[in-house]
Amino acid sequence: MTESASTEVEAVASAPTQDASRNAEIEHLHRTARTIAIVVALVSIGSFLAGRDLVEGTVGMQHLMGVALLGMSGSGVGALTSLLGRYAAGFKLESGVLVPPDAEGETYDRRIAFCFLARPALGLLVAPLIVGAIALFFNQDRPELRARRDARRQPE
Repeated sequence: MTESASTEVEAVASAPTQDASRNAEIEHLHRTARTIAIVVALVSIGSFLAGRDLVEGTVGMQHLMGVALLGMSGSGVGALTSLLGRYAAGFKLESGVLVPPDAEGETYDRRIAFCFLARPALGLLVAPLIVGAIALFFNQDRPELRARRDARRQPE
């Protein structure tokens, strides 16, 4: 048997193993995408309901925690939208193969999965900072800000 013929025989013999591992990887990607989608959806809904209750009629740290939970909810919705778009576009396997082969745009892969879970946590951290900055710079009706503004306007 020639060298090229033996290479072909080895390739054909290993094809079922490659198909099985490829199918297992695709099934794993399906399973993780669905699980992450459910977790992110539940976190988003739960944080929205809890945040809404804390924001209404509270002040101080409770209000700030409500804002943080609402930020978590919003970031979770963004993560869920991105996840579903990537899932619909297809998968990228560890070998770099796209499934389906004509998949275009951003696809779902193993490395991006953790990012969908981390994104709501970023919203939890960033939302209070944004709301605090807006309140600081644009809320001129607070008495302490009014007193500072009036003190600056008085000539010395």
